[in-house]
Amino acid sequence: MDETPKPEEKKDEKLEFLKREEVRTMAKDISHLREAEAQKEREKIAAISPPAKPVPPVRRKVPEFKEEVPLEKRPFGTIIPRPPKRPASSRKILVRSLILVVIILIIGVSVWFLFFQKEQPSEIVIPPEEEMEEEAEEEVEEPITEEEEIIIPPALILVNSTSTLEIAFLEEFKIALPQLLSNIFEPDSFTRVLIENKKENKVLGLKEFFEVFGIETPEGLLDKFGDDFTLFIYSSQDTNRLGFVTEVLDKEGLADLLVSWENTMESDTENLFTVLGKEGLASISYFRTASYQGRVFRYISFPPDNFGICWAIIDDYFLFTSSGESMIKLMNLLTEGE
Repeated sequence: MDETPKPEEKKDEKLEFLKREEVRTMAKDISHLREAEAQKEREKIAAISPPAKPVPPVRRKVPEFKEEVPLEKRPFGTIIPRPPKRPASSRKILVRSLILVVIILIIGVSVWFLFFQKEQPSEIVIPPEEEMEEEAEEEVEEPITEEEEIIIPPALILVNSTSTLEIAFLEEFKIALPQLLSNIFEPDSFTRVLIENKKENKVLGLKEFFEVFGIETPEGLLDKFGDDFTLFIYSSQDTNRLGFVTEVLDKEGLADLLVSWENTMESDTENLFTVLGKEGLASISYFRTASYQGRVFRYISFPPDNFGICWAIIDDYFLFTSSGESMIKLMNLLTEGE
């Protein structure tokens, strides 16, 4: 059977082929046209915006691999590590010194706590308010103050020198006075005698002087005198005689009061004159009057000679001596001072 195509069939196939080629050609043309338009758009955009910077390519670091040295070829110091260096000697000394200081501080603190903080109150007792108030009053009444300096009153007469007797008790003056009278002084001189009571931190006054020797006086007599008085020793050629001067505060009735005291004055002053050296009773038992340069004084004499009780009121002062000679010398001092 002959399968050769007929001329008509060939003609139809040829037309069909041409149609297909035409379709392909048109598709290509459309594709080319679109690429041309796209190229124009890209050129327009490139003309408007600056060209983008090219991005440099990223370089990756390739790790380096060192060739490992075999163990048998390594140096000896790299196989076994070397021991650390020893610290310097100065550093050792500093460290040891710090340790020693710390140990000493610990011991010191321990000893302090052991001996000084051993006694601690086990219980705090709060006293009642009344007791606290009483304690506060006691503290106010007895403040702790420094010892004040002894105030020495000025001498009422002009003296040549001063002797100070320091005592703690009044009775000590009875022992110290005879010893002082036994000393040798410059002839025809007045020596002031100061009695300092160290216990009470003051100079002995007239009332305490009478109290030491138990001298009795008429009531109110000592109130007419000042308590500051000048006790003195008058030294003649061979004897020392005691006397004092005090200021008169109230003259009213003073002379009459002293004259009435004369009746018992010898016995009232017995303890004092025994210390001064009295050996017996007065030969004449009453007081007499004597005068010197128009000034009078009253006296009574005891054995030995030139010894007794003499008193006088001169201006604003009361004078008391143990001899007529010392009374006259005392009057001269007061006259010179006028």
